Amino acid sequence: MELYDAIFYRKSIRKYSNKRVKDSLLEEVKNVCSQITYLNKELNIKAHVIDRGHLVRILMGKNCKVKAPHYIIVTSNKGNDYLQNIGYAMEEVVLKLTTLGLATCWLECNIKREDILEFVELPDLNEEQNDTIVESEEKEEELEKENLEQPYSIIAFGYPEENEGLFRTNKNVDRKRVNHICKKLDKNLEKIIEPLRWAPSMKNSQPWILYNNLNMIHLYEEKQKKNLKDTNKISMGIALRHFDIACNKFGLEVEYSKIDVKKRLAKEYYITATLK
Repeated sequence: MELYDAIFYRKSIRKYSNKRVKDSLLEEVKNVCSQITYLNKELNIKAHVIDRGHLVRILMGKNCKVKAPHYIIVTSNKGNDYLQNIGYAMEEVVLKLTTLGLATCWLECNIKREDILEFVELPDLNEEQNDTIVESEEKEEELEKENLEQPYSIIAFGYPEENEGLFRTNKNVDRKRVNHICKKLDKNLEKIIEPLRWAPSMKNSQPWILYNNLNMIHLYEEKQKKNLKDTNKISMGIALRHFDIACNKFGLEVEYSKIDVKKRLAKEYYITATLK
C-alpha cells in the first residue's frame, strides 16, 4: 500500500489489543521515526517510540482516553510554525505505520518535559543553547523557553481490538466538501485537494481553508475555540502533508513559501504552495 492509498484507508483507532507489537516490527517503527522530515530546518523535532506504553498511561492519568500498548512522544523546540511542522512530520509516520498494518491515533499532549526525562533522552539546556552568550536574565529565560525541547504531541499505536477493523470501509468520510474548504478552485486541482480533505484533526475541527489563484494555493487556518488553538495548528500540518503526498502522486512539483497575501476575516495565514 502506498502512502497516498493509506490516506483513504486509515482511520483513528481508539480501542487497542493488549498484544505487544513484535520486536522486528517495533524496530521498523523506530526506523521510520528516525527519518522524519519537515519544512523548517531550524527546528529539532524528534519522535520517541515508547514501547512500554504503561509509562505514558501513568503520566497521562485520567486524561489518557486511548489505552494502547505503545506510544510515540513528539518533542520539539519552539520556532516558526513548530506545531504545524510537527503535524507535517508525524502524519507521514502515521501513514507509514498504516502501511505496516498498525493502528494509530493522534492524541493531545498533557505531559511535561520533566515527566519524561527518565525514559526519553533529551539534550540539556547547555547543549541546546550551543554555548550562546546571553546578556541578561530576561534574555536567558527567553532563550531557555525557545530552545528546550518539549513534548507537544502523542500518537498511540498498536493492533486494534479484535472487533475493531484496521481500515476504513465507509468512503463517506465525515469531512467538509471540497467546495467548502477551497474557494475558486481550478477543477484540475481537485485531485490534490481531495486527500487534504481527508486529513484527521482533533475533535474533527477541520480548520483548513484554501484559496486558489492560478498555480498558487494559499492555506489559511480558520480561527476557532481557544482550547483548540495548538491542536489546530498541528492539524494544519497534517493536512499539508496529505496535500504534499497527493502532489507527489500526480507528479506535481510544489514549493512552499510565506508571501504577502490578503488578510481574511477570522482566518490566519499559514503557507502558500506554488505548483510547477
